Amino acid sequence: MTRVLALAALVLAVSACGESKPPLTPEHVELAKLCVDGGGDQAHCECQATKVDELLAAGEINPKIQEALILQAQGKEDEADAIMLALPYNERFEHPSLVAVRQLECETPN
Repeated sequence: MTRVLALAALVLAVSACGESKPPLTPEHVELAKLCVDGGGDQAHCECQATKVDELLAAGEINPKIQEALILQAQGKEDEADAIMLALPYNERFEHPSLVAVRQLECETPN
């Protein structure tokens, strides 16, 4: 019985140490892929997509910002502009600025 309890404690300790990351959203994957397809470094593009995810998770930006970023990266400027213009006035300027500032934290490859 002691061995079972010790094994259970060990399994619990190991599983607690390795925090699992949530699965990547389709939007994250698409944004990173479009960045790489546009010539960006994989790690840098993943970092930038992660920064958008973090802002969304914290409720700091409107989810429509991510949608507009994806459309813009796809070359669908008019659709991206339409989304941005439909946002409340303060979000049109504040939210893209938050994204830009956070993405600047990503290390630029040499």
